[in-house]
Amino acid sequence: MKNRWTREIAALRELCALGLPAQTLVPAVLEALHRVVPSSRNLFDWTDESGRLIHYYFEGPIDTTIAQLYFDEFHNRREAEAMPRFDALAQRPGGIHSAAELDHASFFGSALFNEIWRPQGLKYRVEAVLRGPGGRLQGSLVLYRGPGEVCFKLDEERRLAQVLPIISAGLSRSSAPIAQERHVATLEPAQSLLLDLDGSVQHASPGAERLLMLASGGIGSSTLAQPLDWLARTALAPLLQRLREQAMAGAIQGHAGSAWRQPAEMNFGNLWGQFKAQAQLLMPHGAGQRVLVQATLERHEPYRVALARTLHSLPLTAGQATVCGALLQGHTQAQIAEQLGVAPATVIDHVRKSYRALDVRSVLELRALVDARMG
Repeated sequence: MKNRWTREIAALRELCALGLPAQTLVPAVLEALHRVVPSSRNLFDWTDESGRLIHYYFEGPIDTTIAQLYFDEFHNRREAEAMPRFDALAQRPGGIHSAAELDHASFFGSALFNEIWRPQGLKYRVEAVLRGPGGRLQGSLVLYRGPGEVCFKLDEERRLAQVLPIISAGLSRSSAPIAQERHVATLEPAQSLLLDLDGSVQHASPGAERLLMLASGGIGSSTLAQPLDWLARTALAPLLQRLREQAMAGAIQGHAGSAWRQPAEMNFGNLWGQFKAQAQLLMPHGAGQRVLVQATLERHEPYRVALARTLHSLPLTAGQATVCGALLQGHTQAQIAEQLGVAPATVIDHVRKSYRALDVRSVLELRALVDARMG
């Protein structure tokens, strides 16, 4: 078991050493943390140095009604009935705040638990306050488990404490986004929307609103307060304009015209990653019916994040995965040895054992294997 955690922590360390923008890094870190400390959902809250919430990233669909209720009634107000106010983070020391703090009947009987936590399937939490250089507050990392699961144990909390300096260092070294860097689709499913040409949403898949908030700059009290139509119009404005022009051309050409059959596509990005939107006009059938738009939206992440995840899924040691990742990014074995500060013979040995474990004979075959797994 010790070797397993060593490997998982090494993978997390590799991820945090990539120099990614913090908003790109955090979703990947939350995903990797499931393999270090199993949980149902993970959350990260960004704060300023005064403990005020800037924005957050929560895994899975977000119930905006519950989220807005939290900000309207509980955030830094009624939550103090059951737990410390959120802005108390400014005074709290860095490190683990145990799940045992809230594992008692009075918390489970509180309004915060029954109106905010329970409807989202949350019961237990362990929280970590992250502080960077000079004790600067970075934010709050929270791991949740739901009803029917066991409360976090002390050894799990100690393991989480072990990786906090790694995560904090990753957040401290974060860089600006590299627009030209290759991106690939994340593991999150694409989301679907049915809209009219003005951007009014008729139907949406469960995760569409959350993805639109990320595409509009992040999840926080400001974006949560915006209606779904506003989010769609903001994020997809150029795409909707293109479709309006197509619909006008289609009205001139008639239903047999090619304008109705041409899908439109848009790629754009921000600190949360690259986003790909595709849409198709739906022809009206019958007099008086509106032209509708069927759209899909997906988030893409840097290739090196997907590469690290894929290599981790293969039967390789941490050192072998590191070397294979460097090979796939175009480095020679001599360069890898110099970068890692190890003897060239060590890199040669890692390559030989990796190829044997994966039944490949060259970098080209390794790339084909990894790309197939990634796909």
